[in-house]
Amino acid sequence: MKILKNLILASIVAISTPALASKVKDNNPDTAAKKDYYANYYDEEGSLLFKIRGFYASTQAKAKDLPAPTNAGAAKPGRIAQNGYGFDTAMTIFATDNIAAEISLGLGFYKTKISVVQSAIAAYGTSTAKSAGKRNEILMVPVTMALQYHIAPFGGIRPYVGGGYNGTYMYTRSKSFKVNSGHGPVIQLGVDFIAKDDTLFTLDLRQYFLKSKLAFKKGVLGTDENVSSTVTWNPLVISAGFGFKF
Repeated sequence: MKILKNLILASIVAISTPALASKVKDNNPDTAAKKDYYANYYDEEGSLLFKIRGFYASTQAKAKDLPAPTNAGAAKPGRIAQNGYGFDTAMTIFATDNIAAEISLGLGFYKTKISVVQSAIAAYGTSTAKSAGKRNEILMVPVTMALQYHIAPFGGIRPYVGGGYNGTYMYTRSKSFKVNSGHGPVIQLGVDFIAKDDTLFTLDLRQYFLKSKLAFKKGVLGTDENVSSTVTWNPLVISAGFGFKF
């Protein structure tokens, strides 16, 4: 009987000790403060991110299916545009800690190469238009929707990957050619650097798969027919900016 009483007493002590230790630990002001701080820090995180980013777009902008030159000895026009610049705004909506959807709206431009119009005239036309190289910038307004996976949703550095679809409105005031809008898929890789005052700094890399139609105007070529082609833009867009959590 004495042995049984000792076993029961030992069991009670063994069960009670962790609970008492935990209670003592929780009563420690420093420990409790830290626990409450981190709990509140993550509990108060919003499900929305708003970002403003500047971007640089690298593109080859090659015309893939131009017809054979009609003028002897002439070569087809080469690269259509130089690199582009602009900015965009984005709203990221979290469905879970890891899964989010992002929608972005941008504004930028591509600077076209003056030589491309001159090459088109040499290859297909009879004109000597002096305005061939003027007002050739192409305005672009990209709208992108992407689904993202945030690899490390808590902490100061939060990388993510994503994929989605893009539609880009294109417009030019060029007197030499006209360009249509395009659309296609996009893949994304980025990282957010979080500050404690609900602000963040962001770096983002996006590869767009984008094609559109481009046509040289009759008046520039001096012929009765437009010369058109599909242009493969496929820009690689590098963005940097800042944002806010809500």
